Amino acid sequence: MSSYTCISCRVAFADGDVQRAHYKTDWHRYNLKRKVADMPPVTAENFQERVLAQRAAAEQHLNDATVTEGCAVCNKKFSSANAFQNHLQSHKHQQAEKQALLAAQRKVEKMNEKNREKGLGDEKVDHDARNEALQQALKEQQRPSLAKQGTAQTSQGATKHRTDRLEKPPRMMWLEEQAKRRERGEGATAEEGKEEK
Repeated sequence: MSSYTCISCRVAFADGDVQRAHYKTDWHRYNLKRKVADMPPVTAENFQERVLAQRAAAEQHLNDATVTEGCAVCNKKFSSANAFQNHLQSHKHQQAEKQALLAAQRKVEKMNEKNREKGLGDEKVDHDARNEALQQALKEQQRPSLAKQGTAQTSQGATKHRTDRLEKPPRMMWLEEQAKRRERGEGATAEEGKEEK
């Protein structure tokens, strides 16, 4: 009978070095956890099968969970969020966004010209209606690619937010806000000075 054994795994060893190496294995740790939970130990072969099954399940879950991000403007799909973010920062994407905006503006202008020809156009320019028509034209332009890509609306929101930040750096926005506050503060102190006189 061998003097080197592992009670948790119910295995015997020829010498102490092999036993010490066994104590460092995942199989031994797994059996220790099972022992604490009052469960019987598993054999080394059974443990390997469980490990392989777990890895396969994890890979399958990862493949299923990988949501491909898509750019509606460029009509491209990306396998990772990092690749998608890099694309949003690219010069090519920004140019494509500008082109899409210009195309939408041209479409709105053509619609306005048709309305004027029909006598439907007012003499005054309604900027709110124009902006609403522009947004509607952009949505219509992106609608075919949205059907292909599924949930690209979140990426559009991220794109819009990203371009807003690129137009004005945060420091510039903060400085403008501070200037507005000062103007309001100076205006208030000037009015208070007039009331005191």
